[in-house]
Amino acid sequence: MKNKIIVITGGATGIGLAIIKKLINDNTVISIDRNPAKIAALKAALPKVESLKADVTSNEELSNVIASIEKSHGKIDMLINNAGKGEVFDFVKTPEKELMKRIETEMSINYFAPILLTKKALPLLQKSTEPIVVIVSSGLAYMPSNTGATYSATKSAIHFVTMCLRHQLAPLKIRVVEVLPPVVETDMSKDITGLKKMPVDKFAQLFLDKLSKGENIMNIGQTAALEKFSRFFPKAAFKMLNPRRKKSIAQN
Repeated sequence: MKNKIIVITGGATGIGLAIIKKLINDNTVISIDRNPAKIAALKAALPKVESLKADVTSNEELSNVIASIEKSHGKIDMLINNAGKGEVFDFVKTPEKELMKRIETEMSINYFAPILLTKKALPLLQKSTEPIVVIVSSGLAYMPSNTGATYSATKSAIHFVTMCLRHQLAPLKIRVVEVLPPVVETDMSKDITGLKKMPVDKFAQLFLDKLSKGENIMNIGQTAALEKFSRFFPKAAFKMLNPRRKKSIAQN
């Protein structure tokens, strides 16, 4: 992939950063991030990246981001909805107010934000000759983590929305891609035990390889087995995914 205008959310760390590193030399990459310190670190490491500060849950800030991109570049060739949030879900011990705040945050970032940003980006995507929308969901869209109920639910929800978007955007000739990561070595997965983690640079390369081959549903690593196992042996799949020692849930 060369000479493309690529927009990615959550590009300052983790999976997003690994993808940017693979794309930055041959493309214009615009990363949308919220944390100023992480933005500064990204710019220091990869000066060619164009960084835009925005909260992906803010309607107004996303509108400003799209307006800025339109003014600077006039189009978007690929939009990668990557930003994600996941925390341990303790229904019994977490106070009600805190519980609802966590649920609202995960739903806003993992579910509402990709839908809203994709909607706002449609006019710029339609100006591309080969527009692509990428949504990073999770293997947990197929089978939930017992300590990540809301995170799993948001990824399952965006999984089904992505299927519908693929159908609805086809007449506009916009390619819709869903990538479902396994457990990847990032800060979000640092507390996970009992499951093998994929190196983040390996994940990014597999994603780009599958993208170049024209794949639109990317079950990467253990996710491919989990998808099949969850359909035919759901109880065993749940037990396999949820060893008792597991402390955290984030995959993306």
